[in-house]
Amino acid sequence: MAINSSTNCLSTRPPGRLLLVTAHPDDEVMFFGPMIYWLTKLRNSNVYLLCFTTGGHRRRKQELWSCAKIMGIPEGNVTILMNSELPDDPKVQWPGVVVAEHILQYIETYKINAVVTFDKHGVSGHRNHISLFYAVASLCIEKKIPSYCKLYILESVNLIRKYVQLLDLPISLLTSSYWYLVTYEQRKLIHRAMAAHKSQYVWFRKLYMLFSRYTFINTLQEVNALDLELDFQYDDY
Repeated sequence: MAINSSTNCLSTRPPGRLLLVTAHPDDEVMFFGPMIYWLTKLRNSNVYLLCFTTGGHRRRKQELWSCAKIMGIPEGNVTILMNSELPDDPKVQWPGVVVAEHILQYIETYKINAVVTFDKHGVSGHRNHISLFYAVASLCIEKKIPSYCKLYILESVNLIRKYVQLLDLPISLLTSSYWYLVTYEQRKLIHRAMAAHKSQYVWFRKLYMLFSRYTFINTLQEVNALDLELDFQYDDY
């Protein structure tokens, strides 16, 4: 079920049902566009999207559905949560138990084979993003994840690497086990999908979409309980 670096995106046995877990409408295209681009091209793969907030406005729900449609994700595969315990706020870390319960319920209901979300840095340091990582990590460490499901996290990089576009490619391919890469031509679809988030597509996000590596390449890391426990022990020092 693993995503393989031997091609642009996938191994010979890609995940049949992949769940992308995001915090806000537009996360899916701003950070995970290359991965979605390739997975939705596969006949035997289904991409599901679980977004934990509406982004503070009903309009953004419709924008997310429009974006997902452009990216090839059926509207029926998109779930948007509304929970007062999970505010859209970059300074708020969400309660891990609440987040973990939603993710586990989705995995078990849809028999998800692979879950992808942010790593512990959340790409941008957004606490809502980071909350998703810790929720998934807790499920993994507590051995609540079904045996048929694997976990992957999107790798965060430093500010320089984040905005050097394809100049980051050699480092990414040498240091990452799993990756998805799109060409300039293929990236046009990702830009068009981002434009569906009309309320958010302001000048600085347009610049982000032009220069960010995350619109060209996604590098992922598979996680397991042992790695997470060692990582957390290291963080305690």
